[in-house]
Amino acid sequence: MNSKLEFLRSQYGVVMTLEQLAKALSRKPGGLREALDKPREVWAIRMNARKIYVGRRMYFPVEAVASLLDGAFASSEEGINESHD
Repeated sequence: MNSKLEFLRSQYGVVMTLEQLAKALSRKPGGLREALDKPREVWAIRMNARKIYVGRRMYFPVEAVASLLDGAFASSEEGINESHD
């Protein structure tokens, strides 16, 4: 099992709040919220696809966050334009 995933699970459980994700990414919660509201980067699009709402609260599975931290969500346009070819 991935050490980042193990660490995130031990710290946060199975999901992270937007505030916790912002802290893990060294971003301000407002800036992260803006990046997710108007996604221009591949990582933001993919994180949006994985987010979960419980009421008004937004949560992110730690598996998705670990993938993001491992670099699985490329910052290039690769993957977005594949369906347009």
